[in-house]
Amino acid sequence: MLIEKLKRANLGLSDGEIEGLVFVLLSGGSLIKTTGLPKETLRVFKKSMAVYLEEGDGDVLNRTGKDELKLLGLRPYLWSFADLLGPDKSIVEKFSRIREEYKKSASRELDQFYATPETSVKKAQVMIARGEVTGKNIALIGDDDLVSIALILLGGGFRSLTVFDIDNDLLSFIKAKSIDMGIDNIHTVRYDCRKELKEEYYGRFEVVLTDPPYTRYGAELFLERALEMTGGGVSPDRKIFFFYGNSSRTPEKFLKVQEIFSRTNLLIEDKINNFAHYNGAESIGSVSSLYILKTLPSTAVYKGIRKNRKIYSYENEKEEKFPFVDHVVLKVFGVSTLLLESKKKMLGLLNEFCRTHRLKVVDSKLTEFKGKGFTFVYVLSNSNLTVHTWPEHNALHVDLITCSPIFDKPSLPKTISELFSTDSVEVNFVE
Repeated sequence: MLIEKLKRANLGLSDGEIEGLVFVLLSGGSLIKTTGLPKETLRVFKKSMAVYLEEGDGDVLNRTGKDELKLLGLRPYLWSFADLLGPDKSIVEKFSRIREEYKKSASRELDQFYATPETSVKKAQVMIARGEVTGKNIALIGDDDLVSIALILLGGGFRSLTVFDIDNDLLSFIKAKSIDMGIDNIHTVRYDCRKELKEEYYGRFEVVLTDPPYTRYGAELFLERALEMTGGGVSPDRKIFFFYGNSSRTPEKFLKVQEIFSRTNLLIEDKINNFAHYNGAESIGSVSSLYILKTLPSTAVYKGIRKNRKIYSYENEKEEKFPFVDHVVLKVFGVSTLLLESKKKMLGLLNEFCRTHRLKVVDSKLTEFKGKGFTFVYVLSNSNLTVHTWPEHNALHVDLITCSPIFDKPSLPKTISELFSTDSVEVNFVE
């Protein structure tokens, strides 16, 4: 059967995605614009479908393809939940006419890839649908997609909207067009995110939207600026609409972005895959995903070190290679006070822990505190192990760092649980 053959030839795609791709071909749609899959993934798929495609045009079925594939009874695939948020066609038409007035081409040096008119309207629409526009002070960090104009067309009712962008031509267009539309509460600020933010903008905005350069340092920097504008943990319950695009062939890069969110203690309220579609950027499928982030009282603004740091994808800065590190932190509760106060028993259990996970001890140091707690420090042949005890809280803390893979790492919580006779073990595998 054809579908089974396609599955074997496209192992990186799910069953639903393969059927969905064939459905797109049958309906005469554009594969890359509809699916958001990377150009290379689609190249492999079309190669496996070559006998059913017109020569020279990989998105068009030949007569054989049309006749045979329509008999399969295929269903469409939901490529993104954003597809359920159908923008108002009349608004999209109005927006498209305004978009055409802006004649300047997208700047590769600034990582500009203009969003489709439908996407620009949907960006504004989702902000309104989440109740984050009416009566709010909003900041857009970069607005080559003209979300500011879409918000006006949709009658969002914002208190104020400030566009921060490095492109003077874009800012002039937005300002002139908003005045033409009778709006006087849109402000424009020429700003390069690599420069410090003026103090007058700290904590001034309840909502920030940004679509940063899709590099680790670009995402990190633009998020830092968004946090400064919302006030971070000083002003909880504020929202950041954050877009990030990445090829589905390298999903680990999404983990890096999520790691940045976690480090700042931002709550991911929602993530909508393949929300935004762009003209160009085919290496990442011409799409980006939307993260809706919420500030908490514990949200922190971490200052990155970015002297001479390249943030744009065209600059092609290679990410530094840090030496291998395995790092595990365990919080252990419900441990017997008598055990935690016994130097002899603790030393015996920790030595057994090292033997179980093949940690070679080359030196050790024990510090005893007045409250009967201990700190055990083991210098290992491949790094170190530190253990702190709190008998008064029936707790201990284990911090293990090694420069080679830890033997049987998944069993670390189980080992600790059995050695210290407790089921209350929290583990954090640090990246």
